[in-house]
Amino acid sequence: MPQNPDRRQGLGRKLGRIGLAVVLPILLLAVWEFLAVRLHNPWLLPRVGAVFDRLIHPLDNVLETGSLVYNIAVSGVRVLMGFTLATVVAVPLGLLMGRIRFVRRVVGPFVEMFRPLCPIAWLPFTMAVFKTYTVVNLFGVRYSDTVFDTIQVGMLFILFYGAFFPILLNTVDGVLGVRDVYVESALTLGAKPGQVFRKVVLPAALPSIFTGLKVGLGVAWMVIVAAEMLPGSDSGIGYLIIYAYELAEMDVLITGMILIGLVGALLSWGIGLLGRPFTGWQALER
Repeated sequence: MPQNPDRRQGLGRKLGRIGLAVVLPILLLAVWEFLAVRLHNPWLLPRVGAVFDRLIHPLDNVLETGSLVYNIAVSGVRVLMGFTLATVVAVPLGLLMGRIRFVRRVVGPFVEMFRPLCPIAWLPFTMAVFKTYTVVNLFGVRYSDTVFDTIQVGMLFILFYGAFFPILLNTVDGVLGVRDVYVESALTLGAKPGQVFRKVVLPAALPSIFTGLKVGLGVAWMVIVAAEMLPGSDSGIGYLIIYAYELAEMDVLITGMILIGLVGALLSWGIGLLGRPFTGWQALER
């Protein structure tokens, strides 16, 4: 029985996309292996197999800092805490700035002044102000034998700062971008201002808000290496990369870099999946 031509074409296109997605990584690995063999210097560029061996044994102790899984988990908790704090502050503030002109005029200049500052530029400030205080120290506890003992207040500040502005600005843009016809139609039908906000403005702004969440989480994960450079840090994937550099363990360093990229992609995918039920109407509107 002959196959449907459209079905064959669809299958061919799908296989072509898969092939293109696989060719570039294979080509990069081939170039990497070629250069590593030619250099013959594992302290500068390790072979692919050495890094792959690290990746397939994620539970092995690495440089006496714990396993790869442990270090990723510690960094993940730090990033999610900083990101959550940024979300709790930035989204309500962005909604207020988008809806109330007075708030936008008061807060806007401060946002524009501090937004260009790179989170890494705050490292000296956090070291001077927060020193090595941890989250549990804020509650008067010296040691709790939990992961929160590894989370310094300075780290949270840097992660918070990195995630805050993308979330805030996208929330403001989302509210300001709500079409006037939606609001006017709701008011014409007798909706009160609170109902207009809950039923019209907030749902219409959600796609932009989730874009800000995705960018903010990506920035927070990106600056985790800088955050874990603070004195007193002894775990986390960023700390592991820096420690591996000091010991010239390039296979560990590259393994950490690959894991940061993979986990970052996974977090971005997760935010996109979480926001899909709230932003699907955009595709239907086009």
